[in-house]
Amino acid sequence: MPSITFEAYLQSIEKNLPKGSERSHYPALKDLLEDSATANGIDAVIEEKGNKAGIPDFTVKRRELLVGYVGVAARSE
Repeated sequence: MPSITFEAYLQSIEKNLPKGSERSHYPALKDLLEDSATANGIDAVIEEKGNKAGIPDFTVKRRELLVGYVGVAARSE
């Protein structure tokens, strides 16, 4: 699993801003969420289908137990 610092995450976001799609930010956010919590068994699933929340951007689980959902939004000017 890639390791990512918060600073590297922000740089990735800035780099991807011109692409204009929130999905372009998913890989960096997934790495940040998982790297920040690897020792605690946290897993971030992108656009998990079949849950009761519709299709959130991320479903965050700890050892298969739901922790919560994360939404990603593109920055508006």
